[in-house]
Amino acid sequence: MENTNVTMISDLALAKDDYMIKGAKIECNVDRPFAFLQGKTLEEYGDYYIQKPTIGLNNGAIKFVDGPHKLYFQYSTKVIRCKDFCGPRNSFAFIDFKQLHSNSIQPNVSFDIIGNVFQCFPLEPPKDKQEQRITLKMEDLEGHEVFVTLWGRYAEEIVAYVSKHHGHFVMIIQLAKFKNIRHRPYVNNTYLATKLFIEDDIEEISAFKKSLQARKDSSCSSVSRASGSSIMYSLHDDFLQKNAFYKISAIHELNEGSFAVILGTIKMFEDMRNWYYNACTICKSKVILMDVPNETVNNLDRFEEKKMMFCPKKIAMAKMLLLNQVRVQGLVGVVSLTMFDREVRNLLKISAAELISRYERFDNPSDFPNELNAMLNKKLAFKIVVKTFNVSKCFRSYNISKLTDNLDIIAALENIEKKNMIEQDMDNDSVNVIGSEFASQDTVGCTNNLNSPPTSVKRKLVDIYDLDDDIYESSTKPNSPRVYKDKAGLTTKLLIPKVEK
Repeated sequence: MENTNVTMISDLALAKDDYMIKGAKIECNVDRPFAFLQGKTLEEYGDYYIQKPTIGLNNGAIKFVDGPHKLYFQYSTKVIRCKDFCGPRNSFAFIDFKQLHSNSIQPNVSFDIIGNVFQCFPLEPPKDKQEQRITLKMEDLEGHEVFVTLWGRYAEEIVAYVSKHHGHFVMIIQLAKFKNIRHRPYVNNTYLATKLFIEDDIEEISAFKKSLQARKDSSCSSVSRASGSSIMYSLHDDFLQKNAFYKISAIHELNEGSFAVILGTIKMFEDMRNWYYNACTICKSKVILMDVPNETVNNLDRFEEKKMMFCPKKIAMAKMLLLNQVRVQGLVGVVSLTMFDREVRNLLKISAAELISRYERFDNPSDFPNELNAMLNKKLAFKIVVKTFNVSKCFRSYNISKLTDNLDIIAALENIEKKNMIEQDMDNDSVNVIGSEFASQDTVGCTNNLNSPPTSVKRKLVDIYDLDDDIYESSTKPNSPRVYKDKAGLTTKLLIPKVEK
């Protein structure tokens, strides 16, 4: 095809009708009537010449290509297959993770991102009108992290891959969009245009994996924690199918390394002074504040007033994370649980830094925040883990692996709890024998039958005594006149006890 009258994409102008477009990429819309005429011949990754399109404004809610114009098909548009295309297949436009953290990304322009996925959170089932979704954590080659939330069929792609593969994986998200939630960058998919490349055999992923491997042994790398990363169970499965439900009074019977699901209400805070801690930004360990000696002056060591933060593993920067010890009461039993930053943030949607900054204005940043009291009297489902010290030292305080306030899950656990209590009550009743339900039985019968028939207490004396005549006495009727031998020679009949043979 003759390449005459070439117009670069960046030079498109509304005043011209006759042009041949050349450039990196441009968005093209094929409306329904034209899709039937020409669009049915289009294939993904197909190479085509598009003749006589028209141009329009690129002012949609999401711009898949950053530019003022996009192409539209019209009745005169023609599609011709190209056999000698030599341009890039995917034409990725990767952005830097630093741009996400600096909030310098336009929220209405899509972008491409590549990173190492080292953590997958549970698949969240559909809720209301929302589709199912899954949240991931990705890192770039410099260790910068970002959250990724994928919806619908994109979430299904992740679940399908991770169910067959273990460990971290490299992924490209093409045509993603940016969202800033509570000063934290999130990457999301678009409704239909996003495309995932998960460990695909393409040049970009291969180059990223080589660079990632080169820095794997670096002490500041977070790859090591990703090596065992795998998909977790969905929230519903984790609480109702994969882990057993226990009443609180029975969790002390669990073995080391066990998980248990319990149901309870937060009733109080055990420690209202230490509600946050300084954590290492790399390993999340508690950092230690230490005085640093100054240079020797006049042979005396002087100490600076400022303190340095030391991680047990290395010198590190620190950030404040929430930490709360709570008492939780269930239907049967009370237990102490440790709530870490993630659990508190999920419930209250607030961070330790935000709370401290609020109370610094009143010169009391260390006071227990009233905002945390919102957790009191909340009924939650907890997934707890039994550690070594819980078993070896009978320590009745457990760490929370996961919690949820999902009403459907709580209702299902309440039904399990009630069913267990009913079965227990029935077992207890079967042991308690009520005497009125049983008749009196002879211990040993004449025929040595161990189960002799019940014996009535009401018996006639004739059955007990031998009488020489037909006169007998009853135990309930008035006695008949006794027969005796008087001086006149009359005979008296005596009662002779029967002797058991």
